[in-house]
Amino acid sequence: MTHDQSSNYSVFVYSENKSPNLSLDRFKVSLFRALEANSYELMMFPRQEVRETSVLVPVSGRLVVFCDDVHALKSARKGFSNYPGCVFALIVIPTSRSGWGAYTDVWAKGLAQNVDVDTIILTDSDLSRRVIESELKHFRADVRVIRPAHFPNANNETGELANNIWRFEKSKFQQELKSLNYSGMSWAFEEHRSSDPKQGAAGKEEQTNTLSSLASQAANSEIVSGILVPGTLSGDPIEIGILGTKLTFIDELSRDLARNSAATVILDEWEHLSAPPDAAHSTKILENSDVIIGEWARPNNFWIQERARKDKRLIVRAHRYEVTVDFPRKIDMDRYFGGVVIVPWVGRALVQNFGWPSEKMVYIPNYVNSRYFHRPKLEGSEFTLGIVGITPDLKRLDLAIDLLERLRTDDLRYVLRVRGNLPSEHINWHKQPLQAEQWGSVLHRIESNPLLRNAVHFDQPGRDMASWYQQIGVILSTSDLEGSHVALAEGIASGALPIARRWPGIETLWPDEFIFDDLESAAQSVLSARNHQVREQQVSAFQRLKCLDQDRVLQAWWDLINGRIEEAQQAFGPVDWEAPLYEKIVF
Repeated sequence: MTHDQSSNYSVFVYSENKSPNLSLDRFKVSLFRALEANSYELMMFPRQEVRETSVLVPVSGRLVVFCDDVHALKSARKGFSNYPGCVFALIVIPTSRSGWGAYTDVWAKGLAQNVDVDTIILTDSDLSRRVIESELKHFRADVRVIRPAHFPNANNETGELANNIWRFEKSKFQQELKSLNYSGMSWAFEEHRSSDPKQGAAGKEEQTNTLSSLASQAANSEIVSGILVPGTLSGDPIEIGILGTKLTFIDELSRDLARNSAATVILDEWEHLSAPPDAAHSTKILENSDVIIGEWARPNNFWIQERARKDKRLIVRAHRYEVTVDFPRKIDMDRYFGGVVIVPWVGRALVQNFGWPSEKMVYIPNYVNSRYFHRPKLEGSEFTLGIVGITPDLKRLDLAIDLLERLRTDDLRYVLRVRGNLPSEHINWHKQPLQAEQWGSVLHRIESNPLLRNAVHFDQPGRDMASWYQQIGVILSTSDLEGSHVALAEGIASGALPIARRWPGIETLWPDEFIFDDLESAAQSVLSARNHQVREQQVSAFQRLKCLDQDRVLQAWWDLINGRIEEAQQAFGPVDWEAPLYEKIVF
């Protein structure tokens, strides 16, 4: 693939660190090869020499700045941050697992202070990606793996590295912890023998490594191309402002809209429903933005509609919560170009109960970055059930426990992993009688029932969900009520088998094949998936659902933002907004 060098540039900003770093050097070689394969030339800048360099590239070009450490990243941001559409990519090569004290403290602190949701992080292995994501749990880090080239004599080239660091690095390069050799004795007090191949097998191993290296180079080239080449959303440069509270459900969408188009997207997250923390700043966003999106159909939209100029295109996005309160009734839909809903039944409620005009309604599912979640499952994951978020009580952890108990009567390999804050950590949880009673009952069952004891595991919350889903083979949705249930969508995208209860409105979003009316039918579905072929067929079919097509979601939003509301409505429709709220949608 050849690119027009007059409009696209890549820059490498590096720190002049004199200490040897084999892992970083190995990685740079692979990165430079991938850049060369994409016909990109690289401009090199020592971080001390980075100044206001935007004059070096044309105004209409795309600039990707690679940095080899956080110091280089800080310098690059000062030199290039004013360049429109500039993308920053930081190389991070961990030298130990997360939580190993001094070995990770330095780079972990630098990551937390200098990396944001817009930064692409490049690393050298799946294991390194897991370490980085575990250190950046406060947001969903965009970490991409570029495989290092194979070095036949790696053992001889790492003599200066500390033993514990080398063991970690070697485990990444070989991708198998079992191949490590530690000093000391075995259980039988026998010395460990070296696993170095005998001379007769050396040629065969070298041939295998060469083929593996070629495959890695091709994969690396594709990954780098995805960073360098602008996305497929064509159109004139446009500025988009997104205002509202809790922007968690739209931050990845906004980032990828900007990356895949000529748009600039500004997020303005509010602490309170009715007014921004900095009115002057939010007013400036209204003034500068061509399109303004009010996230959630809450009082933020009252503030927007009262202050935005008449020539601004306004869009409001609604979730399930809003149809349970009166906020939508006060939004002046005459001022808004479109109303987006994440699930059809919510849109029907807004039209039928709140008087929103059906011709302005657009169904676009929540944005799920399916490529982020698509990772190999860990061995044995098919016997691990997962549930995300158990507060408030309507999430019904007790029903997930019921299913686990039923499965373990047939097969003791099944376990349940719960991710999210515990009810006791939720504000005023003790003032919620149903939640407190449910939580107490669950704890008692886990402790007293032999079938459940040691079979339920609680994991701390965080945005690093892709690595967590690698151990999850069955994703549960046992709630009494949901909007679209993002965790269910993410689990399906990861390759987990979905098992959902028939909560109201689920038929407007998900197919009948994984919706169940009773415990026994749900359990039988899970048990039948122990057959690998059955499981693969089911999971593959679910992953092809339109609502999980991230490119389709981006295009629908891009059409709407650019005034093409009919195209946006057709992407996941049409939807009969006058039909009964929970009438099934044909998939």
